[in-house]
Amino acid sequence: MNTEKLLLNIQETAEILRVHRSTVSRMLDSGELPAILVRSRKLIRYADVLEFIDNQIGRSKGGYSWED
Repeated sequence: MNTEKLLLNIQETAEILRVHRSTVSRMLDSGELPAILVRSRKLIRYADVLEFIDNQIGRSKGGYSWED
């Protein structure tokens, strides 16, 4: 997958997070992960996926960042 994409679809996001696409859809619906709507398509910014991962790691292990 090309990690230089700015916007990801639900399937691409699921592959990065290693979860089912319905899990990503629920995360979008709950507001846990932000998305933009382009017509009827929900697209997720790659930067938001990285931020979500950083926040999850920060909660569980206390300190890793992609910028380190």
